[in-house]
Amino acid sequence: MAVKEKKLPEYEAPEVTTYTDEEIFEMLGPAHTGSGPGSGSVL
Repeated sequence: MAVKEKKLPEYEAPEVTTYTDEEIFEMLGPAHTGSGPGSGSVL
């Protein structure tokens, strides 16, 4: 009884997108980045 080798599909790395802090700030706005008036941060 012969055992057939299963060929796996070639691995493809997932795409990784990186953002700078500035880009994230622009996308989310001050309400989500913990800065700006009324952010609730107490020093």
